[in-house]
Amino acid sequence: MQLINISLSGIVRVKRKFVLALFLLFIIVLPVITGFSPGKRKPYKNYVLLVSLDAFRWDYPDLYNTPNLDILGNDGVRAERMISSFPTNTFPNHYSIATGLYPDHHGLISNSFPAPDLGLFYRIGDREAVENPDFYGGEPMWVTAEKQGVKAASFFWVGSEAPVGGMHPTYWKKYDESVGYGERIDTIVKWLGYPEQNRPELLTLYLDEPDATSHDFGPVSAETGEVVMRLDSLIGALRNKLSSLPYGDRINLIVISDHGMASVSPEKYINLKSLVPDRMIASISGGNPVYLINPAEGKADSLLLLINRASGVRAWRKSELPSKWHYGTHPRIPEIVVVADSSWSIGTRPSAFSNKGAHGYDNYNPDLFSIFYAAGPSFKKNYSFSELKNTDVYNLVCRILNIKPAPNDGNRKNIRKLLR
Repeated sequence: MQLINISLSGIVRVKRKFVLALFLLFIIVLPVITGFSPGKRKPYKNYVLLVSLDAFRWDYPDLYNTPNLDILGNDGVRAERMISSFPTNTFPNHYSIATGLYPDHHGLISNSFPAPDLGLFYRIGDREAVENPDFYGGEPMWVTAEKQGVKAASFFWVGSEAPVGGMHPTYWKKYDESVGYGERIDTIVKWLGYPEQNRPELLTLYLDEPDATSHDFGPVSAETGEVVMRLDSLIGALRNKLSSLPYGDRINLIVISDHGMASVSPEKYINLKSLVPDRMIASISGGNPVYLINPAEGKADSLLLLINRASGVRAWRKSELPSKWHYGTHPRIPEIVVVADSSWSIGTRPSAFSNKGAHGYDNYNPDLFSIFYAAGPSFKKNYSFSELKNTDVYNLVCRILNIKPAPNDGNRKNIRKLLR
């Protein structure tokens, strides 16, 4: 009997060891399956520097000489196009990139808009509004990082000036367009040169061109081409400075834009007030090519009929907008949304705009496609692919930094093909 008892005890011990081995195997394999480690972060750091070139259209590298972007794509990955979010304006899209949410879900529904939920009006030039966290929904990537012990830095990114969720990046700057690009780049490199315990692992940098130039002269112009080539040289200079750092080989550089730019002409201009009498409009906000209208009581049907009789423009009830735009459910969006056709302009004054370029149109209009380039230790080499949505960038950054993303509208499957 004693001999039998010993054998049974041995069997029990073997079974326990087997179960323990299976458990340990599960712990090891789990991060590979999910893509996110349930325990401590990796002992070494991968850095992410996200750079945005405002209104840098997807086809500028084909139209103009951009050797440094070409090299960046060869060293890493390049999308033929990145799909912006609707409306294709600067503030909604930069915050979509930061949060992985459509404007309909994060609340920055335009560059300027009334917010009935707050009893306030948002304008991009209004310092008080820009710094008010109540306008910003979702969780921007720098907040996600800081909450998980990863220091972040931002040089002029939409939302970084407001304490969203009660938090700023560790390092950030108030927007000042007079600060030169060279100073912006040097500050980024300075932050990356801090001692490890103070050094940010996530950095965002915003450059406001070629937006202004392509508004004034059009996307296909000598002036825009000159600015595009200057920006390309800056990317080359930035890469050289990053490579001089002792850990430069651990920096992932991602270069994107918020939207593209469409050509417009004064011959294709519609004055909305010539279509609809003032008495039919309770309030109107926005700007070319997207206007947001609250109709006077009982006037919605008549207003829609009058606008939709005209060529070059279309008006919808917000509940009937094209589903591909993912736009129309947020309570800040008024009842009527008016959008000009590509190459057309709309406004509320008699005379046409002098601009030769505009954005804000349908985000599936090729003129509004943006760029995506990335290279670094996390990315494949010399890999080109067709498209990415800008709501996928948030998940990509979280994956590289090995931090858990907040709920968002991106699709993690879209980023797997880019990574080693």
